[in-house]
Formats: sequence, C-alpha cells, structure tokens
Amino acid sequence: VLSKAFDKDSYVSGKLLVDKTAGYLWVFTKPGIRYFTKGILSDMPLMKILPLTEADRNGIVGYESVVGLPQEGYYLFGTSTGYISTDINQSFEKDFRVELAGVKRMVKTSSLQNSKEVSPNIEGKFENSENSFEISYYVPEYNKFLKPQYQYQLKGMYPEWSRWSSSSMASFENLPFGTYEFNVRARLGDKVAGNMATYSFRIARPWYLSNMMLLVYFFAILFFSLFIHYTYRRYYRRKQRKLKEENEKELEVLKLQNDKEIIRIKNDQLKADFKDKSNELAASTMSIIKKNQLLSQVKEQLTAAQDDNGSVKKIVAIIDRNLKQTDDWELFKEAFNNADRDFLKNLEKTHPNLTPNDIRLCSYLRLNLSSKEMAELLHISPRSVEIKRYRLRKKLNLTHDENLVSYILRL
Repeated sequence: VLSKAFDKDSYVSGKLLVDKTAGYLWVFTKPGIRYFTKGILSDMPLMKILPLTEADRNGIVGYESVVGLPQEGYYLFGTSTGYISTDINQSFEKDFRVELAGVKRMVKTSSLQNSKEVSPNIEGKFENSENSFEISYYVPEYNKFLKPQYQYQLKGMYPEWSRWSSSSMASFENLPFGTYEFNVRARLGDKVAGNMATYSFRIARPWYLSNMMLLVYFFAILFFSLFIHYTYRRYYRRKQRKLKEENEKELEVLKLQNDKEIIRIKNDQLKADFKDKSNELAASTMSIIKKNQLLSQVKEQLTAAQDDNGSVKKIVAIIDRNLKQTDDWELFKEAFNNADRDFLKNLEKTHPNLTPNDIRLCSYLRLNLSSKEMAELLHISPRSVEIKRYRLRKKLNLTHDENLVSYILRL
C-alpha cells in the first residue's frame, strides 16, 4: 500500500514523517503531498493527496517537515524561506476544464509583433508561407496552492505527447504543408482535466506543388519521356541502320573478295589453258617445220638421184604440191586462234591494209620464230623472210628505232 506513493516520476527523497497530532503518515512527492490514514471499515490504510507540488513547496530535499496545529485539519509545511499553512479538509477535487486562449499565425519573415490572431474555434486554413504558430491555453480555475500543468501534441507532426509543463503556450515554426490537429490537456496536482482542447488547421501546399503545377509536371514528364523515347528510338534506329550499312559493306567487300578470288581462279585457269594451247601451238608449229624440213630433204635427195623412167619427178611433184598446200596454215591458224584469239582481231582492226600473207607473217613473229623457222613454214629462203619483214615494217608504219617483234607482242 505504501509503495503506491512512490514511483520513478514522482520520487523526491523517500522521507516518511508521522504526524503526532492525528497519527497520519506523510510522504512528499513531486506532484503533491500524500498521507495515509487508518481505514474506516478495516485496518487497511487509505492514501489521500494534498496537491502541493514540489515547486509550490520550495523545500529542501531530505529536510521536509510537517507540523499539526491545534485547530483540527490545519497543518504547517516547511519551505526554504518559511512555511505554508493549509486546511487538509478543504476539497481539492473540484472538476475543471482546459481552454484555448488564442492562436497567432506568423509569416516566415515576420516577427511576433507582426503576427495576426485567428479564432481558435474555427478550423484554420493558411497559405504555405503562413506556417509558424503560437497557441496559448489556460485553466479557468484558481487555487492558491495549485498551479496547472499542461501537456500537448500536434497530430500530423508530433504524435507523441509532450512532458507536463507549467508553460501555457506552445509554438511551432516552419511546419510543412498538410493537415494538423493540436490537442492540449491539463492537470491540477494529480487530477487531470475532464476535457481536451483541440484546434485543427491546414497549411496549403506551395505553388510549385499545387494541382495546376502537378498537372504541368505530369505533362512535362510525359512529354520528356516521349522525347527521350523518341530520341533513343531514333538513336537505336540510326545505330541499327549504320550497323546494317556496315554489314552490307562487309558483305560487299566479301563479295568483291570472292569475285576477285573467282576472277583469279578463272585467270589462273585461262593462263593454264593459254599455256596448254601455246604448248599445243608450239608443238603443231614445230611439227609442221619438221615435216617441211623432212620433205625438203627428201626432195633434195630425189633430185640428186638418177631417174631413168621419170618416177622420181612424179614423187618430187607430189612433194612440191604438199609443201605448197594451205592445209598446214589452216591448222596453224586454228591452233593460234585458240591460244591467242584476240591478237588477229586487234591486228586486223589496227592495220586493215594487211594481206593474208602479212597476217601469217605477223602470227609467226608473235611466236618469236626465227627467220630460218619462218622460211621453212613459208617455203621460201631466209633472205626472202627478211625482205618480207622489211615490207611489213613499212606497212605497220614503224620507225627505224622500233623493234618489229616487240610491237607485234604488244598488240
């Protein structure tokens, strides 16, 4: 039972005093003086409260004192400067209320003297710049021994209740926009007021957070997002097109390389074919030359032999016809066209005044045959070949310094 008089928030010194006059047990705490009396129907002690706070008593901790006066119910309580007399039978249990005295709103750059009073009974609606307030409150009840204490909260900003304080004013500065509810309650001694005073108010959003500006922000963000989307889309399309062009260029380069390789292979094949045909032409040419040489030697031997019945003359006539026939030239011409088909065309185009014999001589010169070899093919003497070469130079309009074979090879 006695422990109910002590708790961590109200403990002062723990000193217990016995009143010799009435036999009360006195305990001194922060919110008041408590005393225990005998129970009416039982021996269980009863605790009563005398609401004289530690501040009102202004005593010295550990030296608390109480003295009963002859008059019933009157006591003296010592202080550091004197004493307090009171009648403990006087009722301190009257009901009381807490009321709002006033609300002052202030602009951020304004001082307290330039503040403006607003009605605490009407819900406040303020601009965003009007975000500092002073709210005062009071208890309309007088007691010479008791001073009211207050506790407040600001829902929307400070949901916790403040500590009990004797200050009758609360101030708030630079509150953000939003809806708030200010609540205050009071107590006298250990008794709490039967009501809670309330003031509601709302601070408007700043202009840059108004509905119109939020709509502007929405469309700005929307347009910016579309712009970013379009920019990125155009960028990636350009990048994709560039990549496509690079791939096409690479494919084109590869195609050119492949075509070049194919052309190289074809050229190699043509060179091989040309080499084969040149070999074939050389072989046929040498075959004709050897055949003509053989026939010429046979003719010489037969001519030197004696002929009684005229058979040798007949054989010589056959050899002459064989040497003079054009079959060998036709065979040579066909082989030459297969090996170097463009030469004769270029020769006829460049020098249309050449005779078939001149063209034949040019063909032998392109094969770089000697005068003796050409004489065998043409069935004339080497001297006659030199004369033909001289005449051919004149028809080709060659100067004295120009080489006939070199010119023929360049065609």
